[in-house]
Amino acid sequence: MAGSGSKSNAVLNQLVANSLFTPRQLAIISNQLNRRGRAQNISSGAYYRQVKQCRDKVAGVLYSVLLLQSTGVLQPEALGTLARLAEQLGVILSADSSDIIDETRLADVISVMDTLVKRMSKL
Repeated sequence: MAGSGSKSNAVLNQLVANSLFTPRQLAIISNQLNRRGRAQNISSGAYYRQVKQCRDKVAGVLYSVLLLQSTGVLQPEALGTLARLAEQLGVILSADSSDIIDETRLADVISVMDTLVKRMSKL
């Protein structure tokens, strides 16, 4: 993830604020993906309970996307658009390019992201 002082942190904050995941859940997911284990300030039982909750939530999000796509709530091209957007956000959030973007372009990225997400739904 981007460093706390990077400009891409605003994009990350926007993603977290509009997601179903809390910052703590995202930290646990990151720890699991990077095989870092639990932090010292949480018991083993509580940590693995939260890992299970994160897995269940990720599965629920994926099932929700399948349900919305199959019932026609999402635009037909929504998943392709979402994949392209995710790839571009990955580049922005990567450590190598996180400070290249200027403030104006950063606001544009957030605006485009919000607009695309809103347009994907037929509701």
